Amino acid sequence: MPPRSAAANIDRANVMAEYDKQQLMQQGRRQSLRRDAELELKNTKYNMSKLQESWLKIMRTAKTKQLKKQVEIISQNHERDVDRRDAILQMLDRDLDEAEEQHQVAVRSHLLNVDRLLEIQQSRLMALEDDFNNDVQTLQKEFDLERAQIQEKHTLEKRELELIIQHVEKDEKQREQADITEYQSQFEMIRNRNIEEDHQMKSGLEEKIEETRNKCKEKLNNYTQLTEGSTADYKEYLQRDAMLSKQVERKLRQVTRMHDAIQHWKLKITQNKQDCEERNSQLRTEKDHLAKHFQELKAKMNNMRSDEKKRLADLTLNARNCIRTLKDQLAIAERILKTAALCRKFETEREKVLPFYLSRDQVQEMEEGNFEFGDEDLKDEIKKEITDVGIDEWTYLDNFFKRFNKVKLDHLAIEQEVGRLQKENLQLRSILKQFLDGVSVNEDVLAQPNPLLVVNGKVNLNHVPVKRIGEKKVYVEAAHHVTNMPPLG
Repeated sequence: MPPRSAAANIDRANVMAEYDKQQLMQQGRRQSLRRDAELELKNTKYNMSKLQESWLKIMRTAKTKQLKKQVEIISQNHERDVDRRDAILQMLDRDLDEAEEQHQVAVRSHLLNVDRLLEIQQSRLMALEDDFNNDVQTLQKEFDLERAQIQEKHTLEKRELELIIQHVEKDEKQREQADITEYQSQFEMIRNRNIEEDHQMKSGLEEKIEETRNKCKEKLNNYTQLTEGSTADYKEYLQRDAMLSKQVERKLRQVTRMHDAIQHWKLKITQNKQDCEERNSQLRTEKDHLAKHFQELKAKMNNMRSDEKKRLADLTLNARNCIRTLKDQLAIAERILKTAALCRKFETEREKVLPFYLSRDQVQEMEEGNFEFGDEDLKDEIKKEITDVGIDEWTYLDNFFKRFNKVKLDHLAIEQEVGRLQKENLQLRSILKQFLDGVSVNEDVLAQPNPLLVVNGKVNLNHVPVKRIGEKKVYVEAAHHVTNMPPLG
């Protein structure tokens, strides 16, 4: 509030300074008019002295009497005008004091209204900001809740997958143990069967060996008898062959055992590979679904953020535009109040009491007065237009046009008065020029008609004809014309 009161005081000081400046200019004009009047009086006295010394004393005295009468009339008129203007100045001074008081009251009420409007606008902005903060908090809570749900779901699914993996590993270990036990049992069975077959084969072979040994012994004896030299080599080779055959059998058993193990583990590997590929494909598809859902949520969140940011920018822009328009309207209102305060000085007492005339009063005056329009339809139409008090788009500026019509009429009246005064001034100037021409004698005066020449008791004065600059059409409102028109007949 203090900066506003200081601005109002500065504006008031500026107005008072302008008013003081106007008063000083008026005083300077009055002093210049007084000097001009004194100079004119001196010139008049000097001319009167010259007239007294002239050779036409009788005509001069007559003319002087006539001019004195005219000057007295003019001085009386001038005194009356001065008195009237002094009264007008006093009345304007009182009006100025009243207008200043009304202006102060209006300014105070206007400042209170402006402060109230600013408080309302500030409360609206605070409410909008609170709503925006509440929306942001709700969105943040929803986002956190949804994020917690997603994380909880992810942890549950992860736990389920870990449990599935543990169960699968446990099943694989159990299957592996079962396979190992089955393998060992089959190995024992096969080994026992091989041992039995080996014993059978050994028994059969021993019998055959005994038979063949006996044959061999017989043949050996025959052979030893025949080949005693190569028997030692044969025994040595025989022992070596037995040793090598045992080694070959042992290696063959190892090869078959390793081949069976390789086939078994290859089968296990292919089975595990198929199971793992299926699980990996399921996990990969689930991962893709989770990534796609995450991208959708992220895009939705970015869209919501962009929308909220855009809404916030629009809100700030609208608030800035609202503040700017309010400031513009405040400036326009201050200009209107200043213009109204300046126009208040030129209002009459009737306009201060009743600034706008009412159409209902005009209708009542029309009904009470004996106005003859010549046509009843025209009278009814005028009544209808005057009594029309509807709120239409073309009735919003009725008060403005009423005030404008009053000001226009006053302006036209002042123009007519100025024209009349200019005409009177021109006539007085022409009379003064004729008087001066009659006092002085030169070629120009002698060439023109002499105003001091009296013919049949009439003075030959040249009156200046009235010149009309141009016809101006004055437009008067019909309602105002009807109310101010005198009754006919």
